Amino acid sequence: MKNIKNHFFKVIPGLLIALSFFYAVACYSQTVKRHETVKKCLIVSDIHFDPLFGSHRDTVLKRKLQNASFEEWKQSFESSDPQMMINASLLYQDANYGILKSALDNMKKRLPHPAFIIIAGDFIWHGAKPADSVLKRKCIRFIARLFKEYYPGVTIIPAMGNNDTYGKDYALQDAAFFNDFADAWSPNLPKPSADELKAQGYYTTETGNLKIMVYNSALLNAGTNYPQAATMLNWLQSNLADAKTKNVWLLTHIPPGTNVYNNSNFWNPGYTQTFINTVVEYAPKVKLSIAAHTHFNDFRVFYNIANEPVSYMRIVPSICSNHGNNPSFEVAEFNRTDGRVIKETNYYLNLVAIPKDKTKDALDWTDTLNLPSTLKLSKVNAKGFSEFMDNAKADHSFALIDAYRKFYTAGTNIDSSIRVSRVNYMKYLKADSLKAK
Repeated sequence: MKNIKNHFFKVIPGLLIALSFFYAVACYSQTVKRHETVKKCLIVSDIHFDPLFGSHRDTVLKRKLQNASFEEWKQSFESSDPQMMINASLLYQDANYGILKSALDNMKKRLPHPAFIIIAGDFIWHGAKPADSVLKRKCIRFIARLFKEYYPGVTIIPAMGNNDTYGKDYALQDAAFFNDFADAWSPNLPKPSADELKAQGYYTTETGNLKIMVYNSALLNAGTNYPQAATMLNWLQSNLADAKTKNVWLLTHIPPGTNVYNNSNFWNPGYTQTFINTVVEYAPKVKLSIAAHTHFNDFRVFYNIANEPVSYMRIVPSICSNHGNNPSFEVAEFNRTDGRVIKETNYYLNLVAIPKDKTKDALDWTDTLNLPSTLKLSKVNAKGFSEFMDNAKADHSFALIDAYRKFYTAGTNIDSSIRVSRVNYMKYLKADSLKAK
């Protein structure tokens, strides 16, 4: 008996060591498995880079930039105090070089090796005129070159915004713009996608098990009735039908639905309903829709005719702080197998905390907003956002509305009758619902 006990106590430590080893192996395997399954991408929007920031009356500088090289642009901006300034005075202004470079530095720090980069349009500054076409072309090429230098070899998937045109704001782009835009992003924009963009102004690209369809919201704008719009919507439906085993993300600049800012439609109402019906029809394939334009964080939920939430769109905030928002970019984590987003993190720079008489270099964008946690979503999906709206309407403490307000403005909490508040939040929640008919 004594020998048995001695043997037992000798064996126990070995068993514990073995169990610890197998547990560690199991944990490591799960970590590796999750790492292999979960991928991360960057989502950026509304850069609105102003090469004449603080110097719009300087005609000499304008002519100089029109004829300058990429390196000469950088040297010009780096020697300019207005271009390098980063403080609270940037609120309600387009992006200068300082904030663009700071954004890229922080993107590289937070996600040095993204699966891909999505940019949801509006690279050109506000107020640009048709006569500025040379500067517009160089502006887009300059931004594209910066992204390609920070992320060599990474697939970049850009959409065109309403400011991204050689015509007036919201004007439909011409063939020359399509060609220049596609060339600016090559080779990071794959050649088949670039060729498709040049031919028609919208395109598809594939990465892993994901098919991303980039459509041109300039064709869908309210007050327009372009014949090409029907062609593009048919193209969208055809590509969704042909996606088969692929998971689909949809990307554009201007979102569908109501613009609460002025209570108008973003798109032609007929095109809006056709698009909603298409997304609902192919909801099992459409794992995410992305738009921008408002400069704020928001979302849309697509409902089928039974009023069930079946798909959703994320409206992502901007790099520029022209609308009083903090500059922000997003890291999205998604399941590479089924294409569903698991988590979103907005990194933003709290400009209000930087006094106007202070300029800081090498700023860390450490403030974050996070989905699902910021809005207390059950999951980052259509049902989660729909439940949030229901819960927010019933929350008399306004805790969820206050969270929505902070989320919406990327942390600035603006007091305004035309921003989300405890008074007008119902208008915003109503605009967030898109229903099939």
